[in-house]
Amino acid sequence: MHILFRLALVLFVLAALSAAAVYIEIPYNINTKGLIIPVREWHLDRLSDGTILNTKKNNLTNSISYYSVLEFQRGDHARFIMNEKILSGRLVNEGDTIGHIKSYEEERRLLTLMSELEKQKKLLQISLSGEKQEEINSAREKFILAEKEYETQKRVTARMEVLHKTGVIADEEWELALNDYLVKEQNMVIARSALEVVSTGAKPEEQELIIANINSYQKQIRQSEDRIDALNILAPFSGTIIRQQGNTSDNESIIRVADFSRMIVTLPVDLYQLAYIENGNPVNLKINSRRRNYRAKVIDVDNTVQFMDQRQNIFVTAIVEEEPHRFLPSMLVQAEILCGNVSAWDYIKRIFKVVFEN
Repeated sequence: MHILFRLALVLFVLAALSAAAVYIEIPYNINTKGLIIPVREWHLDRLSDGTILNTKKNNLTNSISYYSVLEFQRGDHARFIMNEKILSGRLVNEGDTIGHIKSYEEERRLLTLMSELEKQKKLLQISLSGEKQEEINSAREKFILAEKEYETQKRVTARMEVLHKTGVIADEEWELALNDYLVKEQNMVIARSALEVVSTGAKPEEQELIIANINSYQKQIRQSEDRIDALNILAPFSGTIIRQQGNTSDNESIIRVADFSRMIVTLPVDLYQLAYIENGNPVNLKINSRRRNYRAKVIDVDNTVQFMDQRQNIFVTAIVEEEPHRFLPSMLVQAEILCGNVSAWDYIKRIFKVVFEN
């Protein structure tokens, strides 16, 4: 009887332990370290060739949401003028003017187009109304002057073409001379047309041509004005200016702005733990081993493996839900991903897996 009692007791204990392993639940958490980054960033950089690179990144989706490159024509002496009032502050608002790129070539082009437009409007006015003798004389004098300027520039260009072919003058100087020649030629043609119009009157088809030229110049002027407006660089969103000594990039940073209203944390976890993580899992964050936890929530899990210390890792992204202003970009934090309760038996199996995987 004594032996039977002991055997029954052992069986009872084993049954109780088995029941406990199945029915008693234990919280299973994954401990790791995370890197804090702002939800979105905007960078304005100057490349080595003088090009301005404008980049807006959405760290929530790890994607470039906007990208543009401001290039300048050959020989264009462009300048970037920074809004010093913005730099002296800490915050920027969406739409604030960060700086302006002054393109002398684009402004010269706009002035030229506006001048040509006025000439065409004058031609149209003359063709529609007719002119007095003094205006005919004035048009003749303008044509004579334009013709002399054209002939002079023609001779200069011919000489410079020879010098350019022999390598005496640079490409830029030759291109400027050629451009002046073309402008002088166009001015002479316009002056001749104006003289013919005031002298003989314009035919209907000539008037239609002038109107077409006016429409063309107006369209080109709008395009040029749009390009000049695009040289005004505006803040794409409200945020905080990032101040960081040193340069970690080959590009020269003009300004960096981050949206600190929401912060996210990237968390590397071992590949085998991926099965225990899903969107919505709570995350506890600690700063410098302080007792207090800050709440976060898993919002995304990568689908690509990365190797860290010769181990296969998956990166998990969580958004900080509590006091994001407590965190700074590139800050390392302690993180605990809460994966819910599991049975004691499953907990023991996972612990053994952790031991053997490590």
